This record gives sequence, structure tokens and C-alpha cells, in this order.
Amino acid sequence: MKRFVGCVTAFAAGLVSFGASAQPGKPGAGWSVGVGGGVLFAPSYVGDDDYRLSALPNIEITYEDRFFASVQGGVGYNLINDKGLRVGPIARIQFSRDEDGSQPFAITGERTGDLQGLGDVDTTIELGGFIEYDVGPLELSVEARQGVNGHDGFIADIAASFGGRNFAFGPPLIYSIGPRLTIVDDHYNTTYFGVNAAQSIESGLPQFDASGGLYSYGVGASLILPLSRTAPVTAIMIAGYDRLAGDAGDAPLVQLRGSRNQASVGVFLSYGF
Repeated sequence: MKRFVGCVTAFAAGLVSFGASAQPGKPGAGWSVGVGGGVLFAPSYVGDDDYRLSALPNIEITYEDRFFASVQGGVGYNLINDKGLRVGPIARIQFSRDEDGSQPFAITGERTGDLQGLGDVDTTIELGGFIEYDVGPLELSVEARQGVNGHDGFIADIAASFGGRNFAFGPPLIYSIGPRLTIVDDHYNTTYFGVNAAQSIESGLPQFDASGGLYSYGVGASLILPLSRTAPVTAIMIAGYDRLAGDAGDAPLVQLRGSRNQASVGVFLSYGF
């Protein structure tokens, strides 16, 4: 089920062009499928100060403790899964950012006009790998990916989370909370936050040469609660706060039209079989 939370948060991040840390699959038996969906309240794009509510679907397929796949969480494989250490390749999709402000999953709010003149960023396939290590209730993770089209940038996500179970409410309430940060290269920041001469004229923003480095830092939390003792129906609640840093935070798009502070909250249901 923790893998499902990873899928949801990764998809939410993709909708606003934000990176999310990997949550590779945990041990299981044979094939399993999870189907679910829910709502997420998050910025219209990374750096915006206006928020929209989106309805997000999720379909996840896993095989034992090795293979995992979903549109939201990507496709990965645990080449190593031993004594709390998981290492393997991963491929993700980061969805497009359209200058007309359109979002296919948005159900409330108006389209933003902040991006007019900055051009579209195509949907990107990102290829890379992950390392995770469990130390008791503490999980440490690093995931690095390279965009092979679209933004053509490099992204590295580093996270730590403390988790556990609480049986005070009957079914086990599974919780997780911890810090995270993202590092990107020049290509990534230039694509999403740079403003060249032509874009400056079209958008009304001053020219800005964006470089890579620390992209954001923040904290994320999740709660997972089984809703039935007889059916595999589970509620998942997620929340996060990130602050844009470096050239992403200093970009005219953020300084003049948005905010460094980025928050999100979501509620989802999942059915496993």
C-alpha cells in the first residue's frame, strides 16, 4: 500500500511539474492490482500561488517484491531487494505544462494566464534509478532521472521518512512523515523558469537565465487506513509542503506571479485485488 501512496504523490507532482521521490514496491505474493482515485488540492503549476482541485485516477500493477508499474508512479524493477536495501531502474512520465494553463484532470478553478508567452513544455519520459534503505522505522531514499525528451533535464530526489502503525482505532493506521529535497540541472530550470528574449516580449516577464542546483526542500506526510475488515478498500490521505529554492525560487515567474511556498493535500480511495 505504501507503493500506492508513492504513485499518488508522484502523479500529483507530475500534474504541477514537480519531482517526487520513489516508493518502490514492497514484498508481496504473485501479481497484484490496485485501482483507485481521489482528489488533490495543489498549485496550478509549480511556482503558482493559485490552487486548483484535480481528480486523479490510479491503476497500479505489481509482481511480488520485484516489478511495479503505473502511469503515475512509473515502471521499475528491484534488482536488489535484500535486508532493507532496494536498488533498481525506474522510468517515469512527467506530464506537460501548457502555456494556456489547461489541465486535463482539473475539476475546479480557472485556467491560469501566468504562462502565456513562455511556450509549452512537452510530456517528458524520465529514465533513471533508485536506492532505498530501511533502518527500522526510518526509510532513506535517493532517485535520479534524466529526461530523454521534453524538458531534457536531470532531477535527483532525496528523502527520509519515519513511519509506523497505530492500532488505537481498530484497523492499523499506517503513517509516514519526513523531509525531502530535489536537485536539478540547468536544462530543467531553464525549461520551466528561464525567460529568453522572445519569451520576455511575449510574456511581459523580464529575461532570466536560470541555472541548476537546489530546486526545492520540504516535508511530506501520509496516512493509510483500511476501511473494511472484509474488503481490500483503503483510504489514503497525503499532505506536503515544499519551498522553491535557488533559481527556481528567484525566477520572475515565481517572484512576480506566484510564490516560493507550495502546498498540497489529497484524499484517495484504493481497492486491491
